[in-house]
Amino acid sequence: MKQRRQTLTASLFLMPFLVLFATFTVFPIFYGFWISMHRWHVLDHSAPFVGMGNYQNVLQDDLFAIALARTALFVVLTVPLGNLVSLLLAVGLNQNYRGQAIYRVCFYLPVVTSVSVVAVLWRWLYSTEFGLLNLLLGVKFPWLSNPNWVMPSLSILSIWWGAGGNMLIFLAALRAVPKDTLEAAEIDGAVGLKRFLSITVPSIRPAIIFCVVMGIIGSSQVFGQTYILTGGGPNYSSLTVILYMYQQGFGQYQLGYACAVAYILFLIVVAMTALQFWIFKPRNRKLATTSN
Repeated sequence: MKQRRQTLTASLFLMPFLVLFATFTVFPIFYGFWISMHRWHVLDHSAPFVGMGNYQNVLQDDLFAIALARTALFVVLTVPLGNLVSLLLAVGLNQNYRGQAIYRVCFYLPVVTSVSVVAVLWRWLYSTEFGLLNLLLGVKFPWLSNPNWVMPSLSILSIWWGAGGNMLIFLAALRAVPKDTLEAAEIDGAVGLKRFLSITVPSIRPAIIFCVVMGIIGSSQVFGQTYILTGGGPNYSSLTVILYMYQQGFGQYQLGYACAVAYILFLIVVAMTALQFWIFKPRNRKLATTSN
């Protein structure tokens, strides 16, 4: 009787969250998939069922192929370098010196800044005529108007914006590395970079995997930077999948087509995430066997 009462009490406390979760998360997921099966235009009075027609059209769309390639390029440019920068920041902040808390706040502050503020700030930095970067370099380089440099420019912005988040994760992982293990490695002659690569990196491997996976998921959904700074230009050189979905859904009012784009991206991200866990799984077993 007491256990049933505790279960009922817990259910009542969970009920508000479950209702909100079902209303604003679960239902939109299924409803969006249902919309993707129709030729759904905002101005039309009817929405004929087309089955997988929207998905076939998306896969045959040249603009979607361009958007997918640009998104993949953004992921490749942002995730490895971004995680490396975060790890280096964490290693630096893991030392004992005065003002450590101030540095943490300064490096983490961009993370809590909205993408619109960050994009406007970097628009001024990237300005060809009076931007701070060109002023320091003494040139007039078209950072956002050069098709070959627009994606690297957006990647630099995104790395600066999000480095502080992964920095805290790496910092927590570094603090959890046993000091006895580090001291034993130092006694055996492993110092400096050798100790870091042979002891520290394997010890924080779960954190590295988490940051890489979450970085790929987040970078695959890049939208605010391209929407505010470039709008997908020049010549579709910064067109990403989410921006293309937005243009189709809220620009062309093709909601069914836009939902199909979203679910194709969802399947691609799920497949990439599963592939990463499959790649890392044998190494986890090997480490577990070695430790035993």
